[in-house]
Amino acid sequence: MPAKLLFFPPAFPDETLISRVSRYHLMSGNRTDQSTFIELFGRVGFGLGAVVPPHIEELALRLPGELDTNVAAILRQSTLLPAFRPFLGRSSKSPSLRSDEGGERAGISHLPRHVVGMSGEAKLCLSCAKDDEKPHGAGYWHRSHQIPGVTVCWKHQEALISSCPNCRYPFQHANRLLSVPWESCYQCKQRLNKANQGQTVTELEVAYASYAQNLLQENMASVPPDILMNTYREKIRQRGYIRKSQIDLKSFQEAMIQDLGEPFIRKVDPAFSLNRTSTWLRLSYLQSALDLPITRHLLMGMHLFGTASHFHIEVQTMQNAGHIAHRKKATQSHASQNMLRDEFRQKITKELKKNPALSMEKLWKKQVRTMAWLFEHDKTWLNNTVTSGASREAEGLASKIQADDALDREGARQVEEVSRKLFEQAGKPQRVTISKILAGLSKPVASTAGNWERYPLLFATINLCKETAWCFSVRRILWALGELDRFEETITTGNIVLRSAVGTRAVEEILQFCGWEGEKLSKTTINPKILLAKAGITRTWRCPSENKLGEFAGRGYVSKGTRRKNLAI
Repeated sequence: MPAKLLFFPPAFPDETLISRVSRYHLMSGNRTDQSTFIELFGRVGFGLGAVVPPHIEELALRLPGELDTNVAAILRQSTLLPAFRPFLGRSSKSPSLRSDEGGERAGISHLPRHVVGMSGEAKLCLSCAKDDEKPHGAGYWHRSHQIPGVTVCWKHQEALISSCPNCRYPFQHANRLLSVPWESCYQCKQRLNKANQGQTVTELEVAYASYAQNLLQENMASVPPDILMNTYREKIRQRGYIRKSQIDLKSFQEAMIQDLGEPFIRKVDPAFSLNRTSTWLRLSYLQSALDLPITRHLLMGMHLFGTASHFHIEVQTMQNAGHIAHRKKATQSHASQNMLRDEFRQKITKELKKNPALSMEKLWKKQVRTMAWLFEHDKTWLNNTVTSGASREAEGLASKIQADDALDREGARQVEEVSRKLFEQAGKPQRVTISKILAGLSKPVASTAGNWERYPLLFATINLCKETAWCFSVRRILWALGELDRFEETITTGNIVLRSAVGTRAVEEILQFCGWEGEKLSKTTINPKILLAKAGITRTWRCPSENKLGEFAGRGYVSKGTRRKNLAI
């Protein structure tokens, strides 16, 4: 049992957990971040920027009071779980996770990756930080600013920042605590100010931020995925998007994109910015939750319902309607129930005679309606009828899924390590590609469609860790400058192009964007890691702002037949 903490700063309104931990670090006077991590969590540094940061229970054990009460308070006050909870999914048979039911701890282990997505950068509103000083004595980091897709402050209607306005040094780093707004920038030693802020914001960005903030404060219970799907469908039906007896989801998607505008949606949704729009809106299940990331839930909710409170009311209305329908169904005659039971039992018995080793999973695939009825009304007979061989097959499948999940998590961890080593290795830069990352894993994993579904976390991490052509070109330019200086060659754009193998226009755009002077830079010690951080360039950097070249390296595959046809034309 770890020793209780002498103090831990209480949460300010809408404050993130990493903000509280960072304030504790400054107040305690610890020399290093690692000392603070060990004091609070009993382990070395790890990321605190997730929707629900890991190891919260370790911190709760060190706080006064009961463990469950402390965990529930941290989740409710200092994490983004209240905003994500409605979309995380539960079957309609499971109890909802409410903030007042002591079920908060269960929410920690149920965060579907396809809903949550990946954590982003820490975002700060300078006006909020200034306003917080008077009532609380210090500025801090607000939860509502960290919700995915939010780019402006809902209160001050100003653009959020994630790096120093003076030197562009990022605020958040892996396994590190935050030092601003309480201290000067770690890199340029300048205090944060609004002098360099002049970005314009749109009404849609403010509306999205307000909707997300209201949803966070609404603190809704978890919504069963069928209720959530039917709520969306009913609202879409009311808008008139119907084809025969079904909703016309494709037409609704086109109308929604037209109403909100592509530029705004690209800012909010990463997949849309990559032109992945063929099945952008999907009202289907995946692992007991709708197959939509949080950003699309918020966009669709804002477009359909206007406010988070109206969305909450519509969900409750749909739940009440479902309860009424369930009660009506229960009034069916006993004789009718017996006829259905006998009919469905015969179907399952017939399937088992053909193959006695059929598992529950395979029976669900073959007779989904029959299995659903028996599972609800005749579960004891169903369990007694399925053979032990099918049970062993199910256990083997569960063991395989468990092994895949373990490999998925370990592979994702190795991906981060391998990609970091490739990115930081000395000498001539080598681009961090999917094939190089996969080749560095302890257990080879092929990049196939089946493996992308089998190991979603591993390949999602690869997508975040692989290097864009633009970032690789920047590193090649920095290496070329060092080589030109080493061989005492003249620093010109032409020589940089020849040495780096980067196109002339790309070299000019990059040097202009970063504000680098080749001759002056080559005479200094070139540290790519520091220079990239100062320029705000990460491995996922797409291109310079306002650039019209696009992703210049490589080209899509074109079959020979198509190429001949185009040439003939």
